[in-house]
Amino acid sequence: MKEIRKTFKAPWDWLLILMTSGVTLLLLGLDYYSSGIIPTLVTWSIILGALGFGIFGYHIQDNQLKILRLGWSKDIDLSEIKEVEFKPHAMTGSVRTFGIGGLFGYVGYFRNIILKSYKAYVTHREKTVVLTTEEGQIVISPDDPKAFVASIEVSLGDKQEGT
Repeated sequence: MKEIRKTFKAPWDWLLILMTSGVTLLLLGLDYYSSGIIPTLVTWSIILGALGFGIFGYHIQDNQLKILRLGWSKDIDLSEIKEVEFKPHAMTGSVRTFGIGGLFGYVGYFRNIILKSYKAYVTHREKTVVLTTEEGQIVISPDDPKAFVASIEVSLGDKQEGT
């Protein structure tokens, strides 16, 4: 069996850094200048809620792709993946239909002309990898997209050889 890389970081692009910093500072500033418990609860609910859904890495383990979150993971069975492709800037022209669009990640449901409707678990819009499953397309952004694609392809090949 060929040795493959199993863990990938989720790097942030400049826009994600700018948006997360700006929105967090704005919310904390509004909270600082507001009186009462309600503004504080709203501020921290937004920040911690978005942080809980942020993307912190990707890990291939036990025939699953684990999209790492803060204290939990979204797991995708490798058998569901029909195709994997490094497609830089796959999110270009996308509209968010439901989810988070730049606070600790681009996470949720998006749509564009090329991919149509898709799910995103992205932190870097240039390093995008498109996973095609029976349920649709999933876009992620590992730190080394080419190595990630190779790792998934080897994992899928090993699984097919074992059956």
